Amino acid sequence: MKSNKILLLTFFVSYVALAQEKLIKGKITANGNNVEGINLVNLVNEKSAVTDSNGEFLILAKVDDMLVFSAVNMHYKRKIIEAEDFQKEVLIIEMEPKINQLDEVVITKFVDITAYGLGIISFKPKVYTDAERRMRSGVGSAAERKARLEGERKLMLIERIGILYSDEYFVEVLKINPDYVMAFKYYCSEQPDFMEIVNSRIKDNIKLAIIELARKYNELQNEEIVKE
Repeated sequence: MKSNKILLLTFFVSYVALAQEKLIKGKITANGNNVEGINLVNLVNEKSAVTDSNGEFLILAKVDDMLVFSAVNMHYKRKIIEAEDFQKEVLIIEMEPKINQLDEVVITKFVDITAYGLGIISFKPKVYTDAERRMRSGVGSAAERKARLEGERKLMLIERIGILYSDEYFVEVLKINPDYVMAFKYYCSEQPDFMEIVNSRIKDNIKLAIIELARKYNELQNEEIVKE
């Protein structure tokens, strides 16, 4: 009986420790490329940071939080925080620089080599994201799994916005501050019904929604400047 109490106490202490947010020190590497000014967002607690000239950053996180790293010249990087990450003096994140379009075409030729694509099975299986797999597997609390899934859906929406419109469009046409393009995309992903509009694939509706959101976002930015 006593041993059971000790086990329960140990489990409880471990759970509380894992659930607590801690400050993580990290460093981004990119095969010798410039790593200054890379944006990172914790999709669970919505904390954000920007790397310094050495690619280093500090951000609050806990186990199972998802960090997203992005920059104009880099491919998106996702990192789910694990318990052992807190034991490291510096968390190293490797990012992949964007390559030219010709190289991308060559690399993506074999993306569709699947059992369905090869005719081994006649039905197309559903492909689950990392967060969806975790949701189905029962890893973490229900609230944490839901937060991760919602965070990943927002990330996918941000990626789709980036595919539909270039950063130059946001800056030159919508008049978004160049330093806040990523923040604007995140702002869009937070708006009710915007995901449904994007999923409709009706370009005119998406464009109208983006223009209206840009107007509101710029107004908010101007209000912040006035307050300062």
